[in-house]
Amino acid sequence: MNAASENLKDKKCVVLGAGTMGTEIAFSLAISGFKCTLWARRPASLNEARVRHNAIYDFLVEEQQALEENRSECLSSLEYSADIAEAVRDADFVFEAIVEDEATKKALFSQVETHCRQDTILSSTTSALSPTRLQSELSHPNRFCVAHYIQPAHLMELVEVVAGDRTDELTKQKLFELLRQTGKQAVNCPDVPGFLFARIQHAILREFVSLYKQGLVSPQDCDTLMKNYARRLPAMGPFEHADLSGLDLQMSAGAAAVWADLSVAQSPAETPIGELFGEGKFGMKTGQGFYDWQHRNADDFKRDRDRTVLRLNKVLADRDAKS
Repeated sequence: MNAASENLKDKKCVVLGAGTMGTEIAFSLAISGFKCTLWARRPASLNEARVRHNAIYDFLVEEQQALEENRSECLSSLEYSADIAEAVRDADFVFEAIVEDEATKKALFSQVETHCRQDTILSSTTSALSPTRLQSELSHPNRFCVAHYIQPAHLMELVEVVAGDRTDELTKQKLFELLRQTGKQAVNCPDVPGFLFARIQHAILREFVSLYKQGLVSPQDCDTLMKNYARRLPAMGPFEHADLSGLDLQMSAGAAAVWADLSVAQSPAETPIGELFGEGKFGMKTGQGFYDWQHRNADDFKRDRDRTVLRLNKVLADRDAKS
């Protein structure tokens, strides 16, 4: 039986890190029928994750995306541990979701390799760090691969899979199959800074903050435009749009003028992002960023975001079922 046809529901999954991403990844595995252990250094973080898991399930019941009678079955698939050796000892798949720092991740994977089996698949949900660098000090680098989930990880279907120079094909196959069995859409991405998703996200933000710095737009205008622009993306990607509009149009003087006028900022420090950072305004976590979050409820914003993602998922699932 090859990896593409194997039923993986009996495999043990472990998520390292009980922050936002780790908590959501663990939930996505559990609600898909997988046993999952969530590890964190602090028991307090694990207690917060338990509360968050119940809150996520509450939300799905309210949105008629889960049944109350299945709550116990889902949440009982989750275990919580502050003991790294115990957590990974019999793991088949490990998903690391700790702080975005290369040295810290490498140190944790070194611990994991001490206690896990030699055939355990190791992955990181880093959004930008090179898998080739992350696997460079592993005893078995062939079984390492990036699996970058997109927030909110329990609702977004996209996962970027990025192999390092020493990742073997079987590791990728097994990871792709696990992701498929948890309802995710895995996409092969190159080992370049930001892979694909973050590169697009930063390119858009760089352009908007450049116009904002010139006093030409407001954050509200840019966010409104982007949310409406994105409505056509599920139906047409950028290469499809280029072919549809015509590559001759893409070579026109008007298009060339746009390309020439795009931002060339080489660091966020050169933009209003750097200015706000210098003022201690980090966004929601400090109550002030581009928006005033002291007078705008961040929890309500996240709930509305999740509701929108859920509804879009349903529309796309209905479309795919008819095609």
